Amino acid sequence: MSRNWIPALVAIGVGVFSGYYTFQPVLKELQTEETSSRRSFQPKERTHTPNMKEGLDVPVKPDTEPTQGGDAK
Repeated sequence: MSRNWIPALVAIGVGVFSGYYTFQPVLKELQTEETSSRRSFQPKERTHTPNMKEGLDVPVKPDTEPTQGGDAK
């Protein structure tokens, strides 16, 4: 390994260290927010109801609006 690589490796190391040092507070804050949101998240128990649309809590009602021709479906 020639001596020309030494300054490049030092520059890379300084860059990585300074990036870590600079963004460490933000990363720790994001980590604490993420862990606290995971702890407070409790999925709702879902039951299948035949008159409910999948993924919605609104009952399905028949489409009785007239079409462009004026005839009901």
